[in-house]
Amino acid sequence: MEALTILLSLLFTSVLAFLPPLLDGIERKIRAKIQSRFGPPTFLQTWYDLLKLGVKELKIPLSGESAAFLVMLSLIITLIALYAVVYVALTLSINIDFIVLAMLLVLVAASHSLGLVASATTSNPFALIGSYRNILLTILNELGLVIGSVLSILLGLRLVTNYSILTLATYLLSLAVLIVATYVSSGRLPFDIHEAEPELASGTIIEFSGKILGFYIYAHLLARYVLSLLVAVAITAPFTAVFSPISAVFPATLLLSACVYLAYGVVATLLGRTRVDIGVRTLFMYYLLVLIVLVIFTWIGI
Repeated sequence: MEALTILLSLLFTSVLAFLPPLLDGIERKIRAKIQSRFGPPTFLQTWYDLLKLGVKELKIPLSGESAAFLVMLSLIITLIALYAVVYVALTLSINIDFIVLAMLLVLVAASHSLGLVASATTSNPFALIGSYRNILLTILNELGLVIGSVLSILLGLRLVTNYSILTLATYLLSLAVLIVATYVSSGRLPFDIHEAEPELASGTIIEFSGKILGFYIYAHLLARYVLSLLVAVAITAPFTAVFSPISAVFPATLLLSACVYLAYGVVATLLGRTRVDIGVRTLFMYYLLVLIVLVIFTWIGI
């Protein structure tokens, strides 16, 4: 059974790896419709853009070898993170392996952090400023990502077998934390602070071109989908005690992950860009308030 689960996880990972650029193309069409403008001619436009970048001449900037290596490493780690989330979704149960869950969180956190490190290794001052802004936001956001993931999945699994008002309230609160954390990690407005000034247009990716830029964009889109899939796993976790994780819950999880991805894109279209200091300060106050409430719930006893 374990071998079958691993094979299924590899199969679904291979298929889902082609999905993020397609979802991005759909998001671009929706965004254009909301803004009353002409969008890309087809849903496959993002795939076409990536393929065009793939055939362009590779130009590595001065002191950019480390950045190119880290971009490729980020892509590999993101693919492994996608496999880990798929594996957890297929094997989700009340007896979840905490080691697997911990490894999942490490991979998800690393998948969207390596890209920032890559941009910080270039010699371009604009890329450095943009990456430092994003690193500050990421460090603050990691706490919410870890707490939201662990609590929402664990409480979701025990919600059916050990239901109480406090358990439900804590689950919903932790799910809200996870949604905010994954939205921020996806780099969408208003937390796209590495490009918060006109003179920093392109921010962290200003040094990349050709194949490296294509791999960077693809890794970024893939990381966005991994985060959306993680939210979908947390939402469907309570249903694993009632339905089969593979035959019923997993297909619903995949459908929900696409909906979450597109919903994040719609929200980003409706929001404006925030100032750098306000974005970080607002996120800090939100997490501080939520943590205080979670501590109170834990002290009361769930």
